[in-house]
Amino acid sequence: MKRSLVLVLGWCVLSTMVLANEPDRAELVGSQRFVDDATEPVFELITGDALKQQLRVVAIRSYAVFGFNNSGVLIQFPQSDNNVYASVRFSEARLLDAKGDAVKYERERGIYDHDEFSDQLRFIPVEGDEPVEFTLSEGSITLRYPIRIRTVAIKPGAASPAGLTVAVDGPFVSWSDPDEILTEAAAFTPYEQFRAFDTAGQRLEQHSFKGYSMRNGVSSEKYAYWGEVAEVRVDLIEEWAEIEISYSLPSIDRWPDSQVGTPPKNKEVKATPGGKVEMRLVQQGQPAPAATESGMSQDEALAQLKELGFRRFDANSFLLAATRGKTDALKLFIAGGMPVETESGGRTALKSAAMMGHVEAGKVLIKAGADVNSTDSSGAMPLHRLVMQCKATELVQAFIDAGADIKTKLPGNISVLKMAEVTNCTENARVLKEAGAK
Repeated sequence: MKRSLVLVLGWCVLSTMVLANEPDRAELVGSQRFVDDATEPVFELITGDALKQQLRVVAIRSYAVFGFNNSGVLIQFPQSDNNVYASVRFSEARLLDAKGDAVKYERERGIYDHDEFSDQLRFIPVEGDEPVEFTLSEGSITLRYPIRIRTVAIKPGAASPAGLTVAVDGPFVSWSDPDEILTEAAAFTPYEQFRAFDTAGQRLEQHSFKGYSMRNGVSSEKYAYWGEVAEVRVDLIEEWAEIEISYSLPSIDRWPDSQVGTPPKNKEVKATPGGKVEMRLVQQGQPAPAATESGMSQDEALAQLKELGFRRFDANSFLLAATRGKTDALKLFIAGGMPVETESGGRTALKSAAMMGHVEAGKVLIKAGADVNSTDSSGAMPLHRLVMQCKATELVQAFIDAGADIKTKLPGNISVLKMAEVTNCTENARVLKEAGAK
């Protein structure tokens, strides 16, 4: 029994995940690089009702060379740095012709434009280059907007804000966010959620390295900077407003051909003549994450994933969602087209969820077609990890129902039943025996 326990525990230690090699510490410290023209965000305190008064939703036409005169819907925010943490979700719009019949189109999501303080949805022709022509566009927008933001400065050895763990070690910054209190700043803006500074207050350039690890059930990320970090600043959103917007906007006139590639001189956003826009403050405080949708694009999935604290639509983030047991995030990754068998560091999402005993996350992945019998480089299957999670008996049963091989053994002749018994997971051992495990 003791030998089995040693083998099982040793295998668990080796399964700890580290997904990248660190750059050389001396090189980072000795080669300081700074962010050019670095600016710090200036956040404003705003109420949900005041926000409604400042928002604009209008019909637009593109003046870009590619896609000239394509139509769309634009939402303009207040002229505030709060915008970089806003989340915008456009519903599937209906385009109608003069008879009221539906017009076919393909949707194209824009990204937040910090120069224009706006975001947009564009209507693209299904085929050909001619713009989609219609009479009326109808749809809705869900806006989740940060109305109170606080920037926290953290020095080496100092305590972290509640719900967040930040550790500074020379040029490295490690952090974990088990309470999901962080939201990533919009891409292509001057700001990053984490900003590192030297002793003179100069902002350090971030190295391309990003490490992900899992120890004792806690996941963490690690960044590297070009220089000794004396202070880290992080933006914490303390209050949100959620606003539902419905619109009915007539199509606007085309730009003349002479306008191609030339932005209009007057960029003031004015109400669309004949348009109707209604806004409703749904919630102010900390609203629940947006519900999962199916059949969405990767960009749409990522927009909602950012609300849940996931910064990228990639393998590492997918596995991180599984490791944290974030079922809403897993559904969004899958809806956005992430293959359920995607691997990172030789591990699939199902193996990561099983290792942590996340019942609902595991069931979501199994339902999506995850292979319950896939093996890693050590020859272990997800079930080998799962049976050591004593509170995950429901997921053990789901594995069995999905055809998991309960007779397979690890090196040392260790069966899944033995692993359940050695770790005193009696309920897991019971369901395995009832299924015929030995």
